[in-house]
Amino acid sequence: MVAPDGPTLPSPAPARSVLFGLPPAGRRLPGAARAALAFGAPALVAVALGHEQQGLMAATGALAVIFGEGQVYRRRWRVVGAAALALTISAFAGGLTGELIHQRLDSGGTHWWQLLLVLLMSAVAVTGTFVNSALRLGPPGGFFFVLAAGVGALITGHGVPPGQVALWTAIGGVSALLVGMSAALTRAHPPEERAVAAAIAAVEDYAARTPGDADLVDARYATAMQVQTAWALLDDARRTGTDGLATTLTGAQRTFADALHRNRTTDDESDLLFDTGRPAPTPRPSLRYRLLRSLSPDSHAVVSANRIGFAALLAGCSTVALDLGRPDWAVLTVTVLLHQGPDRVRGTYRGVHRIGGTALGLVLFAALYALEPRNWALVLILVALQFAIEMFVARNYGLAVVFITPLALLMGGGGQYGDIFPVLRDRLLESVIGVVIGLAALWAVDRRAHRRVLLRNDQRVLEVLGHLLDGPPQQTLPGARRDTPPGIRALRRELEFELMGSTLGAIDAAHNEPEWARAHWTRHQRIRRLGHEVLAATRHDPGYEPVDTAQLTRWSRSLAELA
Repeated sequence: MVAPDGPTLPSPAPARSVLFGLPPAGRRLPGAARAALAFGAPALVAVALGHEQQGLMAATGALAVIFGEGQVYRRRWRVVGAAALALTISAFAGGLTGELIHQRLDSGGTHWWQLLLVLLMSAVAVTGTFVNSALRLGPPGGFFFVLAAGVGALITGHGVPPGQVALWTAIGGVSALLVGMSAALTRAHPPEERAVAAAIAAVEDYAARTPGDADLVDARYATAMQVQTAWALLDDARRTGTDGLATTLTGAQRTFADALHRNRTTDDESDLLFDTGRPAPTPRPSLRYRLLRSLSPDSHAVVSANRIGFAALLAGCSTVALDLGRPDWAVLTVTVLLHQGPDRVRGTYRGVHRIGGTALGLVLFAALYALEPRNWALVLILVALQFAIEMFVARNYGLAVVFITPLALLMGGGGQYGDIFPVLRDRLLESVIGVVIGLAALWAVDRRAHRRVLLRNDQRVLEVLGHLLDGPPQQTLPGARRDTPPGIRALRRELEFELMGSTLGAIDAAHNEPEWARAHWTRHQRIRRLGHEVLAATRHDPGYEPVDTAQLTRWSRSLAELA
């Protein structure tokens, strides 16, 4: 048993606030306007040229603009371009698969040919989930790539060849790139400035709290993440030197550290992020490092990918067996629930949001379907729906699903209309199947994976610390002098990345199994404290003193005790 005065763990947000709340999410209007413009512009051009179906694929490619929101301008074009390429490949693969399926069905084949689409979308879901988790790219994750594959397969059923599916998706991607980068023309409030302002506001809010506040631990972690995000964006924008923003954020970081010391309770909170005087984050490790370190059965990326692959295949095969006509809908539902990882509580919230939002979304879809919109009207409705999605997706996912449902159904329908009642019945049933199977996988498949993920992440921190402290003589820790060897700089990047993974793994474990997390919390905190001390002492500042032998000895002794 754990003593009542044991460590205070981070806890998930209350169900009521997540399911029904509308928390602030910053300025959503500019991003929503860009998403709507990128989404609608190529589709309207296609309609003007007499290509309504192709316009829907262009709108699918334009979803790439969402991936660039929040990124600094010097990095945004690469992110949007990569997302556009991935969407195009997914749509083309979906088009080829859909063409084969429709050919077989037209020649008398059974509905079991739809299993090909299930296999493709499941593979896209697994790949997207693994890459997004391994690289820690964050929202929107791999969902839109699965959607692109599904829409590509459906559009070929309306006579659009796979080559045109890919072409128009790529055109939409170009639109996303142009619209996404258009924000750089004004540079009134670049993303890094907004991130610093958000971090300062979070620090001020935390500093105003007292040790007795009920949500102090959760606020502490949320504030640390805000500060970390702001530093990461400043680094992406190459503004971590003598820039005024960096100076401002450094001051906020000191305020945060002071508040952490003042609010310390029973779980050695001095171990927390930024509470050891550590400097701004180092650049991210290479893509190769991030991908290869996730090739382990105990990594967050593999656990998430395995679970989503199992659930997507089971949900898709179930809808094919029931001959509901749209197995892609069940696979998309599973993807939404599981693509963010093994946190069961947050996944359950998404499941409830998905069912409730889908039910209300089908009502909205029925009203729009009754209008039988085509051409310009259809595109404008889709633009309005996309705008609404972007306005609400960061505040309440269930409300966003109300608009996602008619958007996906209208895009998949390709402007073709008929009896609506089978559509409503099957879509709701497929959503229920997807949610039930997704939640079952979340709670029953590898249900203690969060334990392995946390233990592995902590072990990764120890391994990188071992390389830092036991390196060759020519690469002993030099402090922050300008002659810091490249190998040390690379190891510091890896250490910071692993420390963040340790924090994320600890939050998941605390949410999923708090009693087990408490039993391992002291060791986890000691590992993180040691890691942050090493980062702080090896900072890359002019004139910073080298690490002395006594300090190295103490760290090595601590490392041996924790290994």
